[in-house]
Amino acid sequence: MRKFLSFAVMALLTVAVWADEVTFDFSSAQGLNAMGITPPEQSNGVNLTDVGTITVGGVSLSAVNGSTETRVWNSQGSYTLRIYQGGSITLSVESGSIIGVTVNAANTNNFDLLANVGNYTVSGNVGTWNGSTSSVTFTHATTKNAQVATIVVTTSDENPVDDPNGEDPNPVDPNITKLDSLSNLAALDENTEFQFTTEAFVQYQWENYLWLMQLDGDYYASAALVYGNVGRQYPIGAVIPAGWTGKKKTYKGLLEITDPTHFNAPTGQVEKDFTEPFDMTGYVAQIETYHYENMRVKINGIALSDIDDNGNFTITSNEADENGNPVVVTMAGYNKFGIEYPNVDPFEKYDIDGMVSIYNDEYQLYPITIEEAPGTRLWKVTYEGLEGNMKLADSLYVVMPLVDNQILVTDNATQILVDTYAEWGYTWYQDWYPTWIALDCGDDTQLFETVKNMQVLAPNTVKGEVVDVTTNPRLILSSTPTGIADPDFESYMIYSYNLSEDKIQALGNELGHVTGYYKLINGEPYICSSLYDVAVRLDFALNPDLQNQVAQGCCYDMTCVFKIDQPWEASEQTDYSVSRKVKRAMSKPAALPSLKVKVTDDDYYTNYTIMPVSAEFITGIDNIDATRQVAKVSYVSTMGTVSSTPFQGMNIVVTEFSDGSRSVAKIVK
Repeated sequence: MRKFLSFAVMALLTVAVWADEVTFDFSSAQGLNAMGITPPEQSNGVNLTDVGTITVGGVSLSAVNGSTETRVWNSQGSYTLRIYQGGSITLSVESGSIIGVTVNAANTNNFDLLANVGNYTVSGNVGTWNGSTSSVTFTHATTKNAQVATIVVTTSDENPVDDPNGEDPNPVDPNITKLDSLSNLAALDENTEFQFTTEAFVQYQWENYLWLMQLDGDYYASAALVYGNVGRQYPIGAVIPAGWTGKKKTYKGLLEITDPTHFNAPTGQVEKDFTEPFDMTGYVAQIETYHYENMRVKINGIALSDIDDNGNFTITSNEADENGNPVVVTMAGYNKFGIEYPNVDPFEKYDIDGMVSIYNDEYQLYPITIEEAPGTRLWKVTYEGLEGNMKLADSLYVVMPLVDNQILVTDNATQILVDTYAEWGYTWYQDWYPTWIALDCGDDTQLFETVKNMQVLAPNTVKGEVVDVTTNPRLILSSTPTGIADPDFESYMIYSYNLSEDKIQALGNELGHVTGYYKLINGEPYICSSLYDVAVRLDFALNPDLQNQVAQGCCYDMTCVFKIDQPWEASEQTDYSVSRKVKRAMSKPAALPSLKVKVTDDDYYTNYTIMPVSAEFITGIDNIDATRQVAKVSYVSTMGTVSSTPFQGMNIVVTEFSDGSRSVAKIVK
């Protein structure tokens, strides 16, 4: 029985002592026991530095602590080896050499170990090292922790070729030109061979293309492209030690480093912030002006067009020149890395992350990723005066159909995030007021019927061309939006105006209330102030029957859609529209332009047209014409009874005038 148990214990070791391949299994209790490690209890760990050197099949494993002890951890019965920032494990043999290591990850979220010798690459949840050494150290340089399930080591009886503590087998000629900064590369003569004497880190690597970056003491960046096989694959942000060599070349206008040698294993990892691409959103024109070649950039919210079968394309960015005037900037791109392009939609904007290059003395972009950008917020469309092809990022509430196959929608927003000055560190939430826009279905009756019967339109599904922003904002739909059932709202937030007290400062295509007296002026319907010195034209197209239900001289609260017939203009005067909509935070820069409706007359708002949807009777008949006297007033009950005095409850008031005309209104007694 004892002999049988002895063989059972040996079976837990993956291979015999003299095998060429051994396994360190940190993923199971059996594997831990085989290495002499007592499996930890739930939510507890065993520090490898306390355990000491572990030897399996002639291969030894030792650990160094990082920000937290390098340890085996039990998470709900799942065992892993966890290496924290700055921590490491070293694999070594007393004779022969290590020629291969396979590291199987338990979690790939932060699986970015660095090897001090040889070549280490990662694909998915497997890290593969190859070389020839008596010892190799794997260090975890970034935050969080690397979680390892198993480590498989392949050994050989042959002597090691690489010795991390020995002399360089390929020493550099001491007479070679020395270069201490990538910023000085351009000053070298063409074809000059040099040795780089300081560190640099990796921006990006693809096949035989390696983009390096270096920061000076003031954090100014210099970049360079190494073209050629450097003998290893580096993770982004890996620090490449000094001592590598190359040759300065210029190819079709692009500065390069060719014939690379002596590129050794990385010695560390820079902070993640230093590996982020430069944000050139809105500054594409400066890419060439300030020489961003060989740097990684991101450009958000640009148009993408002219893609051909060879992967060439054009990006278009709307920017401002040095005087603040709008300009359109274009830049060519080429699918160098063979990524999958999205289906280009002229009504979409795109976010691009890529490397800046030069070909035939022209700047171009090699995209690493191209993704659809988030849509534009409706409040920005209106208040920043944006027009053109776009999609809207808001949930849009369908309010009502308008004329000409148009549909009124709103974001129904009561608060917004102001990020106009985000690059300066200013973002804040502030009280707001709903923004309105008409969706134009053109001649597509089926589209009109479909959209008007929806309740809420999903964010980023309303796409088309935005026009008429300075009057009555309208989006000409290019496709059918996606509807959302069961909207989460109770009512629309709308603003009220009393013509006897307020000046109208409504925006075009805004739904609201207006209170005033109905009157015909030169045969045209108007709603007026109590003194009839202010009048706004009415258009009953949204409810034609309503014109037969209102009476001259009666005051009504009308629910209506405001239309503007003339554009806004900038004004230094008090801006009622903005002040009533915005509660500005103190000591913050102004978020919005000052917009004021231009009127042709101080009293008659002839630039407005009000389109009533409904009218609520407020008060009785007023003598609006001295030549026309009231001859008779009759009150009709809901039962049809006629009286010269009002009934209790609802009354239909019929007023007959001396000229034979009459008006009808409702009152409640």
